[in-house]
Amino acid sequence: MIAALSQGVRTDLSECRVLVVEDAPAIRKIIGAYLQAAGILHVDFATDGVEGLAKVESFDPDLVILDIMMPEMDGFEVARSLRANPRYRHLPILVQTALESPAERTEVFRAGANDLITKPIHGPELVARVRVQLENRLLIRDLENYRRHIQTDLELARKMQEDLLPSPKVLEAIRAETGLSIAAHFQPSAELGGDMWHLRDLGQGRYAVILVDFAGHGITAALNTFRLHTLTHQQTLRNLDKPSEYLYQLNDLLVDLLPSNQFATLFLGVVDTVRETLTWSGAGAPMPIYGVGEQIGYLEADGLPMGISRKGQYRDQQVPFPKGAFLLLYSDALTETPDERGMMLNDDQLLAMVAAAHADQFADRPLTSLLDLFRLHRRQPTDDLTLLWLSRA
Repeated sequence: MIAALSQGVRTDLSECRVLVVEDAPAIRKIIGAYLQAAGILHVDFATDGVEGLAKVESFDPDLVILDIMMPEMDGFEVARSLRANPRYRHLPILVQTALESPAERTEVFRAGANDLITKPIHGPELVARVRVQLENRLLIRDLENYRRHIQTDLELARKMQEDLLPSPKVLEAIRAETGLSIAAHFQPSAELGGDMWHLRDLGQGRYAVILVDFAGHGITAALNTFRLHTLTHQQTLRNLDKPSEYLYQLNDLLVDLLPSNQFATLFLGVVDTVRETLTWSGAGAPMPIYGVGEQIGYLEADGLPMGISRKGQYRDQQVPFPKGAFLLLYSDALTETPDERGMMLNDDQLLAMVAAAHADQFADRPLTSLLDLFRLHRRQPTDDLTLLWLSRA
């Protein structure tokens, strides 16, 4: 009878560990024989609840077969103690008991049991229930291992993505040399994001700044940022006088590279600290906010988003960028994250918020003040959030 229980085994349970907590020697022997016949070779025993809890620590089982009525500490207390410990909160517990009333059986599950088998023990039923619990345990363990593996890979990819951004050391060197200050905030909505910004030294006090926002977020959008980063390094920016021409070239490449349902909004600006000008071209990017003196307003960044069609039109525009001027670039999460009432920022509200941040004399940087105002009464953004605040000292 017992030998027949080993037939039809689908999953190898030979490495699984089962702890039997039972005060009756005869029942311990019977359960052990059934488990061995089922191919479960690592079995340990405890004669009461106190010893059972100690064995859980030392034996580290994959399943506990637990009797309810025992001296010293009954099965109810053992189950509650295990569930109170975060380490064993998900350890499978199979209770074997002679309790018959619905109320008593309900209490077994309230104490934390996963399953229940009644005495006297029926071998095939015991093995079947043990197998279900152990197979679930193995499946969950495989999923947890896979999740940890994916999480490690995502953390590495996110570090690589952050390494693509200009370092604080580079930004400080530019500020010290030219007086051009750049404050940045990069906040992916998930482990990886679809936003990217980049800075290139064009020589003679000229710097190109790019902010791109790929449709969507997560792994697919993040892979597109790596692709774009490669493309921007392949395309020369050294003698860039017309940002629009660069957008035409980049758009041609992205049309062939991106699937039909993917695209990117992009802003490309060239700050000339010698001529004190800002020249830019946009591809469907949110309108930048520009300030000089007492005047603060929006700049146009029209143009078809990148990667949709080769028929996209891009144009160059220019404004003075003297000392005291500033430019705010941002991804659309800034305006599309609702507040507690479900309301998003409109153009006037955002402009007022930027003006308040610019006038805040107590903030180390206006961008810090802007983020504080943005987060007030707002939930966590569900999309990637990137902001750049460029200013002339």
